[in-house]
Amino acid sequence: MKANECKGIFVFTEIQDHEKILDGALELLSKGRELASKLNEKLYAVVFGLNVEQYLPKIESFGPDVIIHNKETKDPQTLKHYNCEIFPDMWEELIKKYLPSIVLFPATEAGTDLSARLAQRFATGLTAHCSDLEIDDLEDYGTNLLIMKRPAFSGNLSASIICPDKRPQMATIQQGVFKQQPVENPQKPEYIAIECKHQLEKLRIVNVESPTRYQRECVPLERSNLIVAGGRGMGSKGNFEKLFNLANLIDAEVGATRVPVFNEWCDQERMIGQTGKVVKPDLYINFGISGQIQHTTSIRESKRIISINTDPKAKINDISDYIINEDAVSFIEALIKRIQQEKKQFCEK
Repeated sequence: MKANECKGIFVFTEIQDHEKILDGALELLSKGRELASKLNEKLYAVVFGLNVEQYLPKIESFGPDVIIHNKETKDPQTLKHYNCEIFPDMWEELIKKYLPSIVLFPATEAGTDLSARLAQRFATGLTAHCSDLEIDDLEDYGTNLLIMKRPAFSGNLSASIICPDKRPQMATIQQGVFKQQPVENPQKPEYIAIECKHQLEKLRIVNVESPTRYQRECVPLERSNLIVAGGRGMGSKGNFEKLFNLANLIDAEVGATRVPVFNEWCDQERMIGQTGKVVKPDLYINFGISGQIQHTTSIRESKRIISINTDPKAKINDISDYIINEDAVSFIEALIKRIQQEKKQFCEK
């Protein structure tokens, strides 16, 4: 698709756990509204799901010019979950028909899968895990280009990436990067209902069971005001479990660096970092984290950071408000014991 043929911004408005609109999708609608206004082009919210009409009023409040959604299917399971055969086919038809210049996806499992498949089908570029988006003119490459910014060289640099010749320009964006900003007095959007022609029994890939949910945190990490996080220094899955004990005592959520996730001490939904979540809590308490830049760039906007580790020269100390040079496991055990004692004394009064 040629650049001069394309206009408009598509946003993959993902439904999370077939029960709510993904926060990251609402963030992208907010950013998409900003970019579309600057380009003087239309913003399209594209949403597929089961009983999809229930989500439309919420989407409308974020100011899209057009909402494209599916008609209800004969088999309610058809669009209940993301399907790597159905969704790309439906999106391909929409992109060919409406010729958007920009397509944005949350950096989730579904968004990552869908964006990669579409980039291949349209032989266009895709920038993953962006940390910012801008519109700018570049003398050597053209006007109204999407500037896609993301960490590079292990987070030591910020790279600005463009796709000057092919369309659509495509990017996945980490959740928590942009703010949700509903539009005041939004205009009534145009609604376009499309039919899903796929039949589950004719698909090459069949789900023998419904996809299971992650053991998700009660509050998404990127929305939590209090986070306790662990790194390599926790040493084992058994020790990492102590973070969940502490979190239950103080109503916090548990985060992790790459090592605990790769070692399967916790699920991937809890990873904070360049390819995980960006968090901005009021208080971030970390245990046994050295502070590689991939992690620290994702917690910098925390209001208070307390770091517990044995290394007085750990990189995370450079951005910490309070530093405790103690063994992380021993300290968390003592902290849990102390909080339990304080709570018991309080209840006895």
